[in-house]
Amino acid sequence: MAFGCAESQKLYCPVSSMDRVPVFGTEDVGSSPSRGIFMSIKLLKELGQVAAKHNLSIWAVGGFARDFVLHKKTKDIDICVENNTAPLINYCQKTKGANVKKFNNFGTARVTFKNGFKLDFVCCRKENYPRPAALPVVSKATIKEDLFRRDFTCNALALSLLPSEFFKVYDLYGALKDIKNKKISVLHAKSFEDDPTRLYRALRFAARLNFKLSKETENLFKTALQKNYISLLTPVRKTNEIIKFLQEQKPSKIFALIKKYKAQNLICPNFKVPKNIDKFKTLEERLALLILTQKEPQKFFNTLQMPKNNLVLASNLIKFYVQKQAPLKPLTKQEITLIKTLTPKINKFAYTPCFVDGKTLQSMGAKGKQISEILTKIAQAQFAGKIKTKRAAKTVVLKMLDCN
Repeated sequence: MAFGCAESQKLYCPVSSMDRVPVFGTEDVGSSPSRGIFMSIKLLKELGQVAAKHNLSIWAVGGFARDFVLHKKTKDIDICVENNTAPLINYCQKTKGANVKKFNNFGTARVTFKNGFKLDFVCCRKENYPRPAALPVVSKATIKEDLFRRDFTCNALALSLLPSEFFKVYDLYGALKDIKNKKISVLHAKSFEDDPTRLYRALRFAARLNFKLSKETENLFKTALQKNYISLLTPVRKTNEIIKFLQEQKPSKIFALIKKYKAQNLICPNFKVPKNIDKFKTLEERLALLILTQKEPQKFFNTLQMPKNNLVLASNLIKFYVQKQAPLKPLTKQEITLIKTLTPKINKFAYTPCFVDGKTLQSMGAKGKQISEILTKIAQAQFAGKIKTKRAAKTVVLKMLDCN
């Protein structure tokens, strides 16, 4: 099994005929990128000139470099600089009026321009993992070390922005070969052990790019599953990766790979693949469908660590499914569409608002706890299709009251 530094390749990409690069990613899941934000090549040339003036080396790295080679639109622009990002960030702020949000370590900053375009700046760094799944200890490094810390070879590319070699491809680890052969390959044998979230990313990139895991990576992937490195991740880290699955254009392709590799624990024990998930476009809808498809939706729901506003739809429908009662209030079109997707043969009375309410029961003579008890039984009978009209519901209520 061969890992490590491949023979260095530095290849020029033709950019002379380009004046801008399409960038998208601010839209919601499944939305059209046709109105994407455009990044000016001129800006990248200017950044290269600023870097050269300050004797700095500068690259566009990772996903942007990969997608540029693949002639794909990209979501992320990461700028990596050896030693110091400050002159470049200051240039964007002073000459372009960009908004800057700085973070604590390694010159990291997000620069947002007036048209909404964003650049992420960071100093080249290397990572050391003190134990499996631990957050890494990070220190400044060279571009060679920075690329080696990446998850897969296809993401370990860099495009120089210096004037003397503008858009020259730095391929130190065989990225171009793997991209040509449509392979997802880790850079070293401990990759999945160091960071088990790479198990998620391997499938996500394979599905998005229509790549396959290399033989060596596939073996390491299966070994990592057997050793259950996933269990070392915090619920937040695991949830974040599940969200990224659902934000892809076609999460069904990822779920097919999960099934292929018997990697159900990436989501939850005994994971069931949701049907027709690609036709839903919002994260909230996809989450609800994913949760409600599982054998124990409430249990899976409780493991997810994310903002509650993303889980409102799932929470409302869990009550409907777990309690198996007709709702007390009308369901939205969105909720009904999800219900029909989950259970195409469900009878319409199951999701029709309950034929009686508390005031109706009170007017018929029900009192106290009796009201909630009767309401529950009527709603359950209606869900099961045993009650199909208001008249039938009231008849059952009268019989129940007579029995008491």
